[in-house]
Amino acid sequence: MIGFSFKSERSIDDFFAHLQNMAKNGKFAPHDHGWGIYALNGENVVYHRSQRPIFDDTFPSLKLNAGIIHARKASEHLPVSILQVHPFIDNCGKAFCHNGTIYDIPFHFIESDTYSYFFKIRQFNSYEELLEKIAYVAQNFKHTGMNFLMMNKNDLLVYCGYNTNADYYTLWYNDKNGFVVCSEPMNNDYVPMENKTMFVVKDGRIVRKLSI
Repeated sequence: MIGFSFKSERSIDDFFAHLQNMAKNGKFAPHDHGWGIYALNGENVVYHRSQRPIFDDTFPSLKLNAGIIHARKASEHLPVSILQVHPFIDNCGKAFCHNGTIYDIPFHFIESDTYSYFFKIRQFNSYEELLEKIAYVAQNFKHTGMNFLMMNKNDLLVYCGYNTNADYYTLWYNDKNGFVVCSEPMNNDYVPMENKTMFVVKDGRIVRKLSI
């Protein structure tokens, strides 16, 4: 998955190509159970989900200033359909995608641990409250990774948290010219996030760093 935030719009062709490559050739490839994007161009919203593998699909060349893109590799016990493709959205300007498996979380509405995770944490009055909700899920449900990208209106929220396989679940970010975060680094400018850490990113800048 990839998240990005910039002060002004830019092409995301390079991010789309990088996610295609990760999904086809990266760690634990292929990630071929669909893909989706939620992104902003000022007040305009782009939202698209597809059941096709991202490396067999195309996307129009657009200039966007913030968003999240995800390619799915389904957990073995979960269905493969358009209903399970990330990102998920709510009716309050939030969008959410997740890497990892939460094994025993009760399903809400659809058979998706990610959607259930989103439903449990999506309503919060502060980012401290959000961290408390993340910690509750982590402490009460068996999981591998709880990494997520969330758009909260114009803010990009990035959480890196896992119980196993740091090589796979560590998120990598670059904040030199705007902000980009990836499951696998695009180049040597990317640095790893610490485990159990959340960034709040606005207009291409990390404005808050919080930890559980």
